[in-house]
Amino acid sequence: MLEIQAFEKLLEVVKQHKDFQFLTNDEKHVDESYLHNNDGLIQFYRKFDLQQVTIETGVSLISFIDYSNLKERNAEYHFSNLNENECIVFLEQSGGGEPILFNFADNTAIYAAYDVLDPFKIADNFIQFIEALTALADIVYNEYNIYEVYTNDDCDEIKPEFLPKMNSKLAPILGDNTANFMNYFYG
Repeated sequence: MLEIQAFEKLLEVVKQHKDFQFLTNDEKHVDESYLHNNDGLIQFYRKFDLQQVTIETGVSLISFIDYSNLKERNAEYHFSNLNENECIVFLEQSGGGEPILFNFADNTAIYAAYDVLDPFKIADNFIQFIEALTALADIVYNEYNIYEVYTNDDCDEIKPEFLPKMNSKLAPILGDNTANFMNYFYG
């Protein structure tokens, strides 16, 4: 499946900088109805052990939610513009908060939210989101050595060339969603 191939590319970028195991030894059993019978999501959670998968964005750390914790973590999120059965949070800031979610009410588009605000669209689908996250990780990890996106050690100002470079890589992937994606990750 294309989702699996896209995610494996992301993991290869990240794995260059930290060592972790991400493939399961055996396919995990998942509740397909909880995953909205979405083939891509079902295969994603069957194949990958996400407990240790984190992505450095240069300004924060985001963590994928492993299937074993999915229901528990999702119980902590409520959005006024989405019913509980319309979305699944699959990624969040390390330690919780600022979730990224599948929005099944919008044809499995990917949405993001700040803790107190309603979610907004950052990608049309999972593949587009993973490809954009891979481009982000490639730049952050391979061109800026993760936290060298800042102009100084106080980490209070992003280098002036960083955001335009990121934007130019993401725009062909995300199209109209580029501004929202950039706003979520870099304010």
